Order: sequence, then structure tokens, then C-alpha cells
Amino acid sequence: MSDAHDGEFAVERESWPDDLPRTLAFPHGRRPLHEYVCRHARERPDAPAVTFYGRTISWREFDAAVDAFAAAMTERDHAGDVCALCLQNSPQFLIAYHGAHRAGMTVTPLNPQFESPAVARQLDDSGADVLVTHTGLVETARPVLDDTAVSTLVRTAYGSFTAAESPVPVHPDVADEPSLDATAVEGPVVDTTLTDVLDEGAGSDADPDAEPAVADHALIQYTGGTTGLPEGCIHTHWNVLYKARTTAQVRRYGPEDTLLGVMPLFHVAGKQRYCDALAATGAHAVLLARYTPEAVMAAVDAHDVTSTWLSVPAAQEIVDHPDSDEYDLSSLSARREFTNCSSFGTNLTRQVSDDWASLTGARLQESGYGLTETHTTDTHTYGDFRIEPGFVGQPCYGVEIEIRDFETGDALDPGEQGEIAVRSPATMAAYLDRPEATDAVLEPDGFLHTGDVGRLTEDGSLYFLGREKDTLKVSGHTVSPREVEVTLADHEAVADAVVVGVPHETRGTVPEAHVVPSEAASDDPDALEAAVLDYAASALAEFKRPVAVVRRASFPRTDVGKVDRAAYLDRLADE
Repeated sequence: MSDAHDGEFAVERESWPDDLPRTLAFPHGRRPLHEYVCRHARERPDAPAVTFYGRTISWREFDAAVDAFAAAMTERDHAGDVCALCLQNSPQFLIAYHGAHRAGMTVTPLNPQFESPAVARQLDDSGADVLVTHTGLVETARPVLDDTAVSTLVRTAYGSFTAAESPVPVHPDVADEPSLDATAVEGPVVDTTLTDVLDEGAGSDADPDAEPAVADHALIQYTGGTTGLPEGCIHTHWNVLYKARTTAQVRRYGPEDTLLGVMPLFHVAGKQRYCDALAATGAHAVLLARYTPEAVMAAVDAHDVTSTWLSVPAAQEIVDHPDSDEYDLSSLSARREFTNCSSFGTNLTRQVSDDWASLTGARLQESGYGLTETHTTDTHTYGDFRIEPGFVGQPCYGVEIEIRDFETGDALDPGEQGEIAVRSPATMAAYLDRPEATDAVLEPDGFLHTGDVGRLTEDGSLYFLGREKDTLKVSGHTVSPREVEVTLADHEAVADAVVVGVPHETRGTVPEAHVVPSEAASDDPDALEAAVLDYAASALAEFKRPVAVVRRASFPRTDVGKVDRAAYLDRLADE
């Protein structure tokens, strides 16, 4: 069944790829994604839905587990509550996510790398009543449960959804996990296991009567906290569905695809691809609890993976791996000529893309631009293989992007640099319990102030140049460190670069390049500096050129592989 109103999300832009549909479609209607799961179970019951270290779950089995989780939550009177998921990539995440929605609950994913204070903050801020977590994370959650609203703790062992033998190397988080018996929790919370919850739900007569509508709240997705404490973005089922269908169409996902879920599901972009778009298309997802290059290569080879999404450092690690030739990775080019990647501070280069194409038959392509507040995927790069500093593609279905003056708010002409402002059908309803923060970023007309620096071209392509708070003032000029970083990364001697501002007597601030050298770089620090500065002189305007180069061994990174600029600047302040 198609939606009668699909035409309102049609794209008329001339630069839109000819082989990409111009209209966003909702093949099973505008309804919560857990209903799409049910539809796939009816129409393709025996088709594979999820594979996890040797065990494959069909759509029939998957839907039955989702239904059982929903029934148990309904039986326990949790309809309308918040369900927190603190899990690595696993079938358990998908089951609890869709099951909670089917029970009329709102979901908030937690980063499983969090320490206890961060877990406590999100549980308290979101008002979570139920926490589903892994046995290996119980000790992190245990000390803070009494200080939150959590009334039910659901523990799970990843191994309960794996096979005795796996063609993919099993990550230690799975292979060496604590047992359920060893992690039982005593106290005021109701302590149970996911196995018991599913058994309870399967034998229950409870019928979830919440029947959430697309306008109901589905998700409290927290920002990364790169500009302050994380804030909870409230998203509706409509937001989630809209961007699930968007990412499915601009990646050309279909039921014929096998998607390799490497990026974390707790992150909005990983969840959108391997949880939401999975349900929106009826594809097959192969999940890895955590990334290792060996597991990625083995999974692609063993399961004929047709699409994945990697960080640039991960792709580089696979290309350089001594055993890469022992795996058949050609399935990645069977249905599309690209593999999506995200720079995350290590910039995509033509050489890395070419090397990836030699290995897989598919070229690496920057994934796009998006935010937690808009449930991401605001731009796409389908059909456009430009590898240029900051290039992140053109706006997706229904998304409007303007570049505005940071001070006046006036829209700027193509080519001019300013703040990226986004209006999207999937923009959050609000920041949870933060009306002033919401009003500060959301205009009455629906445009969201991103705080990001960018520029648009005449054909509507967006270039992301970094965060406004990171910009430098050099002799009155505004300089984006991101622009300088991606330019320097094109030099063969540079593996990674972070540009910081240092005081100058007459110019206020000047750029200084902190560089992780590549294998091609000279061991002589003076030679490296000379090479980088000479290249900058040939590629950048005078006021954007670094005045010095500082050699570094590495930069700290976030849990999704981004260079953690804030952590690095804190490190510099302590030196």
C-alpha cells in the first residue's frame, strides 16, 4: 500500500540523480515501524531478518520476539513509560526497541561505553522506568539504580542469540561475557532477564492496547554533548519512519540487501540504518557487537554483504590489513557502486577510495550530513563521487537548507560561508524539559540553528566546514579549522590533522596544525613541518595557513570514531 500523500515530498531539483526516485514512498503506509516488522513477518516469514555470530533469525521469529517483549511490558503495566537500552549491536537491541514501541513506550538508547555518572544522568533525565542492558554492563548500572526512576532491570547475555559456531570472529564482549547468574541484582528494582521476559510475553494473553500513532513520542535520542551536556531530542514515530524511508531510498536499500551493522546502534545514524531502515525495507542485517577489521572482512565474505557503512579510519585499516586478500569482499559492489563512509575527523581521500575500490569493486563515498535533532540524513551523496574538503552532498527529501549570517540571521548567497540552518519534516519536537534551549535553536518557521559552519554551491550541494564555536578570528577573518584540516589531509604526509588557534600579538589568533604523520612522512620533524606549510601555502588563502606544525602520535576519538576535539583541547590545556 502506498501513501496517497507521498507527492508532497517530491524533489524537483535539477541536480537530483536520474536513477534515484524523486518521491519519498511509504510502501506500507505512514505507521510506526514496528508495524512494518509485522508486515514483513506476514509476507516473508522465512526470510532472514538478523544474523548474529552464526545464528540467523527469520522475520517470523523476529516479530514473535518483538510481540513477546511488548506483551510482557504491557502485562507489567509499562505502557507510556520510557525504556532505556544500554546494549552493543545485537538482536536484543532490535527486539527491545521495536517491542517497547509496540507496547506504547518511548525508547532512549544509552552509550554502553558510559561510566556510572553518565548512565545515571541519562536515566534520571529521561525518566526511564525500564533498563535493558548486558551482563557486562550491570556493574556500571548497579550503583546508580537507586537514584533513578528505574523500576525494572532486564539483563541479557549476547550469547543467548549466537550459534555454537560462527564464521565471524566473536568479539570478546560476547565471547567472554559474565553469566546471567553472576550478575543478578538485589534491591528495590525488579530484576529479570530478557529470556524470562520473552517467555512471559509469549505465554501472556496481554494484548498491547496502546496502538501508538505516528504522532506519538517514540524516541529520546541524546546529543553527543560536544557543545555541553547531552540533551534529549524528542522524536515521534513519524520522525523515525520518515528518516528510515529516506535513508532506505538514498542508499537504495531493498529486501534483496544484506546490510552489515558495524556502527553502533545506540548512535542515531547506526540505529537509523540497521534498526529503522531494516524494518522499513525488510532487508537482512548482519550485526557485529563491535568493530574489528577481521570481523568486518569475515562477515562480508561469509554473508555476501551488499552494503555497510564505515569510518574512514576503519576502511583504511581494512585496506592496509595484511590478510585482506584472503577474503572475498566483491559482494559490496554487487548491488551498488559505492560504500558509504564518514570522515569523523580523518578525511576521505582519493587514494583511500581507490584502494577500497581495488579491494571491493565499490568506491568509498562520503555518507552525508545530519544531526541528532533532525534524526540525521539531511543530505546524501548518491551518484556524486566528489572527494572535496567538506563535501557532504545535497538535501534529502523534504529537507531545506540555508546558509545564514551568524549575527544577523540573514540568508547568504551560494558560496558564502555561514551557519547551516535546516528545516526538515523529521526535526525533533523539542529538547526534553528544556524549553529555553529548544527556543534557542528552533525558529517558529521550523528552521533549526545547527551551530555548524558551511556553504552551499549554486547546484545546492552542501559543504560542512566545522562548528561555529571552533572558528578562529585571524586578522578579522573567520577561519574554519575544519576547512584547513581537510585541506591538509590531502597531503601525502598527513594521516590526521587538528587545527587550533594560538595567540598572536597583532593578528589576534593564528592557526597551528597538529598533525599525525602518515607512513609516507619524513621522520624529521622539520621536514614534516616544511612539507605541510609549503602545501598549505599552495592550497589556502594566506590568513588560513598554519604558522606552525606540531607532530602528534594520535588524537582521542569518540565512541563512533570521530576525533574528539574537546578532549584534545582539554589535553592541550593540561600540558
